[in-house]
Amino acid sequence: MRCSAPDGSRPVFHLDPSPESPKARARALATAEAITERLWQEGLGATPNPTRKRKADPGDGSAWFDLWIADRKRRGVTSVRENDQHWRVYIAPTLGSKHVKAWTPDDLRSLVRALDAKVQAGELSWKTAGNVWGTATKMAKDACTSKQEELRVRDDNPAAGVLGPDRGAATAKQYLYPSEFQQFIECDAVPLQWRRLVALSVYLYPRAGELRMLRWEDVSLDHGTVHIHRAQERVTGAEKATKTAAARRFNVEPAALPLLRALNDEAKKRLAATARERVNERVAREAVIELYSERNMAVGLRRWLKHAGITRTELHTSTPTRKAITWHDLRATGLTWMAVRGDDPLKIMQRAGHADFQTTQGYIREAEAVREGFGEVFPSLPQTLLRTDPSAVAVTASVTRPPRPTNLAEFGLNTAERAGFEPAVGCPTPA
Repeated sequence: MRCSAPDGSRPVFHLDPSPESPKARARALATAEAITERLWQEGLGATPNPTRKRKADPGDGSAWFDLWIADRKRRGVTSVRENDQHWRVYIAPTLGSKHVKAWTPDDLRSLVRALDAKVQAGELSWKTAGNVWGTATKMAKDACTSKQEELRVRDDNPAAGVLGPDRGAATAKQYLYPSEFQQFIECDAVPLQWRRLVALSVYLYPRAGELRMLRWEDVSLDHGTVHIHRAQERVTGAEKATKTAAARRFNVEPAALPLLRALNDEAKKRLAATARERVNERVAREAVIELYSERNMAVGLRRWLKHAGITRTELHTSTPTRKAITWHDLRATGLTWMAVRGDDPLKIMQRAGHADFQTTQGYIREAEAVREGFGEVFPSLPQTLLRTDPSAVAVTASVTRPPRPTNLAEFGLNTAERAGFEPAVGCPTPA
């Protein structure tokens, strides 16, 4: 629901998206009116709407920022939305309209103090504060080193030597043990599509955006290799380079090849039923596997893990020092398994597409701590995952589906995600 702010913008507030009764609609309307009244009484919403073109003085810091954002968009930087939000919500309110060419180290220290205060008040996570600081320091650096003449407005970097916001406790990420993975993919009550997606995410270690853009032309079943060289932009859905802009080609885990062949056979049969000519050419452009909607993947994964009897607390419950499992942790599972197996660190780094070896070392250190009794990694996949009958993809009526939770907070969703929760398109979801 949108409310009108004093500056003419219409910020979004997530309320009940579809109140079913007159009383519920009346409550939603009353809430919206109360929010609007508060906006006007307290002068909130004065930050310009990001969808509108800012009318700024050439000497105003927002004019330089607009040029900076436009340059990042042109170069395909994927953090543009976050950069814009950091400026509007945190940097500009603290530094005002001061141009970056006039920034001083004291100005940036005041920004750090403001971010630390928000973290201590519980209004902001320490990691978000670090990301905001990253945007500010990047602006300061580009102001003196950018290749674009209009952005290069100073000779020094005012952020040099300024300490950033305090760091908090790092949250431990999750991974599946081989026994848990085996239990999940062998559970017939879990939809076949979910089990196949989990298997490929673990055995190919792709990021979600990379798996969405993986085509059969990128897979060589004859040579047992896969070429990961592109990803999907999360917001626009457009094709882009991988996160580190580095393509990688490597041998597929032998246990994953039968599943890839089964998926390829299904794609050929499906296309042959609609077009008799150039089937192989069309298959080459087909996605290896269809993924669920972005917002449902982690939630659905945790729900189906529970339905398969995998109820380890740390997989499902987030704490200040521990994060519940997400879809990205399936990639981390495969990389951890490689480290447990004792694979060469450089091999792990190349297959993961890490730009920094320190990131790879995190998986190696974890593997060294848990290797004893960990279990057999990359086990053979069950025959139930290799069925080529297209009807096997659908969940049969005889399968008992887990009840839809009444409290979405159980899965760690914030208010916006709860309001936007929707079933995945094209894939079976729990009823």
